[in-house]
Amino acid sequence: MGSFSSLFSVFSRTLPLGVTQKATAFYFKACALSKVGIRGYHSEQKLINTATMRVRILPALSDNYMYLLVDETSQQAAVVDPVDPDTVIRAVEQEGVRLTTVLTTHHHWDHAGGNKDIIAKIPGLEVIGGDDRIDGVTRKVRHGDSLTVGGIHVTCLSTPCPTTGHVCYYVTQNSDKIVFTGDTLFLGGCGRFFEGTAEQMYDALVTILSK
Repeated sequence: MGSFSSLFSVFSRTLPLGVTQKATAFYFKACALSKVGIRGYHSEQKLINTATMRVRILPALSDNYMYLLVDETSQQAAVVDPVDPDTVIRAVEQEGVRLTTVLTTHHHWDHAGGNKDIIAKIPGLEVIGGDDRIDGVTRKVRHGDSLTVGGIHVTCLSTPCPTTGHVCYYVTQNSDKIVFTGDTLFLGGCGRFFEGTAEQMYDALVTILSK
């Protein structure tokens, strides 16, 4: 996002949430349109299978990912950050599973912007998040809270940088372990400091996620 993210982090603290969300939505949609076109994707979908669960990785926008998490025994599923609900719904239908839960890492539009749409299209979803700014949350969680998706156990990890309400989701079943880190941790580094402090990011990376 370059210089935009730096400007956004400054002005978003003074502007109403609705204004910043609309501005962010416009930016990410424009980036996706310029990079991948109207119906394109920046990469291929991938399927990861473990003994007890599977994860379908779903590209979104110009450089984001959504994750469809499926419990093999119950065929219940959760989705992480469904910014593109139609792609999620097609994947759910193709996998033949029942979507029960939305796991939202933080309130930024490129992660939470699809919440309203997906809960309208699939009534009864439980929407998990750690921030009142996340649309559609039915259960607000704190550090250490837990939930289940079929036989999958999900532990909520508060990582208040890059946003104060950011939550990572540590997923386990038997010996299988996965963590969904949102914008706190990437393959090539950590997230930008839109909110939070360097000390909080250090704690998130070294004390919480490294364990």
